[in-house]
Amino acid sequence: MPDSDDWPNDQGRPWGLRLLALVGALAFVMLGINSLLPVLQQPIPLPLPTQPKRGDSRA
Repeated sequence: MPDSDDWPNDQGRPWGLRLLALVGALAFVMLGINSLLPVLQQPIPLPLPTQPKRGDSRA
């Protein structure tokens, strides 16, 4: 019989719960990264409209 002064030994969490916590944490991080990507990307420059040349008489 162990002494009553000893602290209980924490065995940790089962592997299934550890894996579930890891997947949840990774999903949370991925959601955060995906929500920041549009802010961090460079804006795509709009193409300039083509203007006919002055000598072109097809207008």
